[in-house]
Amino acid sequence: MLEVFRVMSEILLDGPNWKKGKPEETAILVLPGMYQEYRITEGTKFWPDQGEYLWVAGTNGDPAYSRKQIISVIDVDYPNDLHYPNIICGEFARHTLDQMEWCVSLLKENTQVKHLIVTTAAYHLPRCTLTLLQVLTKSGMKIPITPLSIRNPSGDSFSPTSTEDLRSEVMKIQQYQEKGDVASLDTWRNYINWRIS
Repeated sequence: MLEVFRVMSEILLDGPNWKKGKPEETAILVLPGMYQEYRITEGTKFWPDQGEYLWVAGTNGDPAYSRKQIISVIDVDYPNDLHYPNIICGEFARHTLDQMEWCVSLLKENTQVKHLIVTTAAYHLPRCTLTLLQVLTKSGMKIPITPLSIRNPSGDSFSPTSTEDLRSEVMKIQQYQEKGDVASLDTWRNYINWRIS
């Protein structure tokens, strides 16, 4: 369990400090969450300065934003959303693994994307990153990932029960590693070594 906490800390500290890719080759992956609209409103702020492509994953519930609503949230004023071909919104996703499989399918279709910014609530970011890494590894793809946690404007991205949130995420990481849905700690280390090289 301690090793999982270490990796979670690395992921949370890594994103803001890692050298970023070129915006024209970067996609921003926004991961919404139940009753956490700030994940969308704050995550989309990285677009287009840090990445030309904005991918908003689908969810299995609230918030289920349409492409038109996302364009409204990011406060662009065009009568026709076709002006933004680089904004893609996912549809229904049962869980994080579905979201990451969708993301990897987009990477395969958009070979010009050479770097991925993953953004969501801090407590959820390590599991998202490790799930993405596992899906990438299984598909034989390698791409630099920048994990960026976002703050809730009405507080931070940890809830009053943040200790429980983190503990729950550690348990989920371990559980999903056993199923093969989340990257092992060795896979994470290999990825970091590859990225450094």
